[in-house]
Order: sequence, then C-alpha cells, then structure tokens
Amino acid sequence: MSLIDAAERFAAMDHSTIALDAARCLHSIDRNAECAACFTCCPVDAIVPGKPPALDPERCESCLACLPVCPTGAYSADDAVSALLNATAHVESTAVELVCELHPQPEMGSEGSIGIGIRGCLAGLGAGAYVALAPFGLEHVIARNEACAACRWSALQAEITAQVESARRLLASWDKRDSVAVSSGDGEMVVRPVWNADNPPLSRRELFRMMARRGQVAMARAMENGVHPAGRRPGRDHLRLVGGIEHLPLPRADDTMELGEFGFATVSLTEACTACGACARACPTEALKLEKGEDNASFALTFSARMCIGCDLCSRVCMPQAITVDHSPGFSGVFKTATTTLLEGELVACPRCGALVAKRADNQLCDLCEFRRTHPFGSVLPPGFKPSRPDTASEAR
Repeated sequence: MSLIDAAERFAAMDHSTIALDAARCLHSIDRNAECAACFTCCPVDAIVPGKPPALDPERCESCLACLPVCPTGAYSADDAVSALLNATAHVESTAVELVCELHPQPEMGSEGSIGIGIRGCLAGLGAGAYVALAPFGLEHVIARNEACAACRWSALQAEITAQVESARRLLASWDKRDSVAVSSGDGEMVVRPVWNADNPPLSRRELFRMMARRGQVAMARAMENGVHPAGRRPGRDHLRLVGGIEHLPLPRADDTMELGEFGFATVSLTEACTACGACARACPTEALKLEKGEDNASFALTFSARMCIGCDLCSRVCMPQAITVDHSPGFSGVFKTATTTLLEGELVACPRCGALVAKRADNQLCDLCEFRRTHPFGSVLPPGFKPSRPDTASEAR
C-alpha cells in the first residue's frame, strides 16, 4: 500500500460517523414505548420513524444531535464533549464561547473570551455537557447560535436553546444559572482566539500550564469515564448530568430540589414482590438488579436512581404490581446513595414449576402458577399489555 493510499484510508476513518444499535433502542425493549426523540430532532430526516427507527447513512450529515437525546445510548459515535472538556481544562480565561463546525465567523466573539470550535452541531452536546463544565469554575459558557437561522441544520436551533435552558434550571441550585447562556448576537464583536477542541494549542508555555491544572484535566477524564460503556446503560447525556453533579458541592436546596424534568426517577417496592427478576431483566439501563446469594438461597433487589431514566418498563412487567415509579424525585432521593436495596430475603422453589421465588408466609407459588390456580381457564398478561384479539365472549356481544 502506498503512502498516499494509506493517508486516504486514514482520512476516511471518520469517528463522528453515526451508528445505530437497534437492539438498545427503547422500542426494541418495550413495544409500548413512545420515544420519538431521535427522528424528531434529526434536521435532515436521516432517521426513519419506526419501532425501532432506522438510520439512513447516506442522508446522515453527522450533526451528532441524536447522540444526547437517546435515553439508552442506541446511537454511537465519537461526539465533541470529551474533546471540549479536555480543551476547557487548559483554558485560563473564565469565559468560553462554543461554536459549531459550520459557524461562518468562529474567530469573532466577545472581548476577553476564548472560542472553542467543536465537531458537528452544538445540539450534539446536550444539557449534560454544560453541567459537566460547571465544576471547571468558568464564569461564562456561551453557546453561539446566532448564525443558526442561515445554517442547513437550522432546525436544531431550538434544540440548542432548550439544552442550555435545561442546564440553567439545574445549575440554579448551585447559583450558577447565569454561567451558561445562549448568544444573543448583540454587543460588540472582536477578533479573539479560537481553539479547535480536537486539537487545542500546546506550546511549551501550555505544557507548563497543563501541569499546573492537572487537577482539572483529571476531573475532565473522570467525568467521561463510563460515558461510553458496553451493555445496558443510560444515554451519554444522562451520564454526563450525573458526572457533572457528582463533581459539584451539595446544592443549597437539596431537600426541595426536584430532578424529574431532567430525566431522573426513583422506584419503590412493596412486599408483594416475588423476586421473579422480571423488572431487572427488562430494565434497559440496569438501574434494577436482582442479586442472588450462595446456592440461590437468598436475594437482594437493588436500585440505582442515578441510572434510572423513568421509562416505567419495570412497573409494566411486574405481575404483582409491586413497583411504583416516582417521576418527581428530590435531589437526596437520587444522589444520597449510589445504590439502594429495595428488598431482600430468602428464596424457595415454587412447588409446582420449581421457579425460585421470595419466601412468603401466605403462599409459596410463583405468580404464574398462582394465577393458573385461581384462573384455571384464563390467561395472564403483564399489566398494561392488551390481548392481540378480543375474547370470544366480547365478539359474541
């Protein structure tokens, strides 16, 4: 292979190319899911609505807007946030202005600020990126979207504004609401430095500065650790919200602060739980886990509120209806402890089918066998599911 061929092949390796893992989509996990986040935000109609949706790679322009909106991380690509956090860790200015790759004048901005250019659209950052920037001590993080109206991705301008406003509402509890804003386009613009987030300047002077700011560099790396894991996890924006909050001090109103609008939820459980494990198997983010002890003699059902996205699938598959989902949790309910044990106890085998169930004084049958015992001529469906066809008695009426 010639050097020219190698160079062309390397240039073709675009890590911002979007890929869709349909198996991770909520629609593949839950047929009752109503999520439309990805194909609603796509500015070029490259995502075809469906259950699950489909991605047309020929039409996709890698604006990256679908990455932060997916609640389960079904879309994958190298987004701009890791590079942004790394670049910000080296900035000495207290004001940065974020510009997208299509901005016509990235070098123009407010005096005293530093521009940071990112790949894709600013809508590819997500509210979590702004929250993740909060611990860096910046006084102003400005999203420059005043040129969006003339952009081919102009449909994303409202999404950029919505992400910033969401971050502002959350950061208000740390008195940092005004540290994040959208550019109004007003005021005097001057030529000021602009960095490429993927390749920030690194002179000898910057190397010494990096040593002095290695704590922030380590923090940037820590917040990105675990954002792109394999397996079942929340989407990257949710994980960045968690990472940013974990690196901030306790908010001044943690007892009254509600996190429901930011995609968090908590789960509670009654003793009707049979430890069948259906909720843990269904959970798309592994927020619920059923752990069994030695020789399957005991169980513990654990819950991580930080990993929960409030999809309600656990409550819908729970046959004894033992699960309640709270979509307006307080800050302490989500961040007080990393993991909570909802229920624990002994396991015994169902005398009819042999399935392991929680030991109860009143009945040792599993839910399915108990239903068959009490409804010998009926059938059972999980709560919220409808039969595919009406029963014959209804048809006769």
